[in-house]
Amino acid sequence: MAQANLYTFGRLAWDPRLDPRAVLDEWMTLTFPPSATADPELVRRTLHEIMDDSWRTYERYTAPLGVGFMVHPGDHYGPDVDGYEYSRWGTYHFADRDGVGVDRSRASGTGFAGQYPPYWADVYESPERCPDELLLFFHHVSYTHVLHSGSTVIQHIYDTHFAGVEEVEAMRRRWQTLNGMIDPAVYVRVAERLDEQVRSAIEWRDQINTYFLRKSGVPDAHGRRIY
Repeated sequence: MAQANLYTFGRLAWDPRLDPRAVLDEWMTLTFPPSATADPELVRRTLHEIMDDSWRTYERYTAPLGVGFMVHPGDHYGPDVDGYEYSRWGTYHFADRDGVGVDRSRASGTGFAGQYPPYWADVYESPERCPDELLLFFHHVSYTHVLHSGSTVIQHIYDTHFAGVEEVEAMRRRWQTLNGMIDPAVYVRVAERLDEQVRSAIEWRDQINTYFLRKSGVPDAHGRRIY
C-alpha cells in the first residue's frame, strides 16, 4: 500500500492540479481491480478509511508539534528522543525541566524565522501566532503553554500519542474486514505490516510520553498509564 504514495507523487508531479483523492481512486482501481475483488465498493471505502488521514496518524504518534527528529541514529527507524540531541548534527528539541522546542526567532534565537517573506516571518516569530504544528520548530515554550487548540503542550503530547496508537489499531481492524475479499497473498502481506505498525506506534507512544512525563513532572490529566 505504500506504493500509493509513489504513484500519487508521480501523478501530481505531472499535473499538480489533480485531486489527490481522485488519484488514490486511480491507484485503487489498478491495484485492486473490481473484477478481482468480492465487494469492490467495500474495498474502496475501507482503503479510503485507512489511507486518507494516515499521514496525520503517523504524526500523532511520532515527534510532536514540528519539533523534528526523535529517531534512532543511523537507520532512522524507531524512537530515540535524544538520539541526535547531543551529536555533531545539532540539537533538535532542547527539552529540559521547564519546556521544549528550539528558539529560531529573530528576537532571541537563531533568526531562522526571519528568512521567510515578511508576513510569514512575523507569524513564525510569535509563539502566539505560530501554527501549533510548527510551534516547537520555531519556539522553546513551557510545558503549560496553551496551544490554539486549547490544550497545553504537555497534554497535547500525551493525547496525540495515545490517539495515534488507537488510530493505527483501527486501521488494522478495518483491514481485517477485507479478509476473503482480495488476493490472499496481498491481504497477508499488508496485515503483517499493520501488525508491525501497531507495535511501532505503541513503542513510540510509550517512549515519548515517558520521556516528557519524567522531564516535565506534569501528569496526564486523564490518568492513563505512562511509565
